Amino acid sequence: MHTPRHGPRRLVERWKAAATDRRARAAARRWRHVGTEPRWARSDLPARRLLGRVFAPFFLLGTVVFTLLAATTLPAPSADRAFYAGLAVLCAVSTAVAVIDLIVIRRRMAEQRRWHR
Repeated sequence: MHTPRHGPRRLVERWKAAATDRRARAAARRWRHVGTEPRWARSDLPARRLLGRVFAPFFLLGTVVFTLLAATTLPAPSADRAFYAGLAVLCAVSTAVAVIDLIVIRRRMAEQRRWHR
């Protein structure tokens, strides 16, 4: 339904006001969901970033400690040396994953802030 262009002036004005109101309500319906997501759907990024910031230094420390242990064990290639080397590699990979995750989370949080402005 379009607003009439002809007819008594007060009817035309009323139709135009109703059309404007309809458009405003439709726009409000479109934007109503922004920033009102339920608690279960809210971002877990801050918690993940905190976890990454807590665990990444421990993984890095584990990498250093286990590398030193593997280097200072008996010179013969023993089971202990292989065990410590494996743990050092595991900690190094965990450190890398935690740091990459922190970088990705920081970018995503910045993107969310951009969208919700």
